Amino acid sequence: FFDDSPELYQNFKKKLSNLKNKSIVVAVSGGPDSLALASLCRFYSLEKKLKFHYVLVDHSIRKNSSKEATKVKKLLKTHKINLTILVNKKKIKNNIQGTARKIRYDMLSSFCIKKKVKLILTGHNLEDQVETFLIRLSRGSGLVGLSAMKPLLKLKKDIRLYRPLLDTKKNDLIKISKNIC
Repeated sequence: FFDDSPELYQNFKKKLSNLKNKSIVVAVSGGPDSLALASLCRFYSLEKKLKFHYVLVDHSIRKNSSKEATKVKKLLKTHKINLTILVNKKKIKNNIQGTARKIRYDMLSSFCIKKKVKLILTGHNLEDQVETFLIRLSRGSGLVGLSAMKPLLKLKKDIRLYRPLLDTKKNDLIKISKNIC
């Protein structure tokens, strides 16, 4: 399955094994990054006998968002991945990206609390890292503001967010996601 990039999977396994979590939430958006992450996690879970919860937050911003979420759920089900869809009921009017991010992390954190999970994985990759830097640079951020996304950060209580693919090229993730689509 990871014939094109076995070192990518080995690197992923090494990062997750250092975390020592028995149960993990995987944030899924339906894009190639998160589908690749779901695939990597599925193989890792089978190998290590760990419990992964795959969760998609439907922000209800776009007209067809619930159809898109259902499509992702059906796609993952064909690969024996059970996806939970959380639907946002709050109206998002201002600062759409920032507000949606806050709502998403709040909903994922609440899900974690309910399931007694302390770790959320996201599919942020190398290109996201560069994009974040360039956006911050264009806004005139100082040195601290220009620092890249942290691989591991604390969200709420003892829930942490981990980005295991920050050193991975998006093209490599697209190749993996094509195997799941």
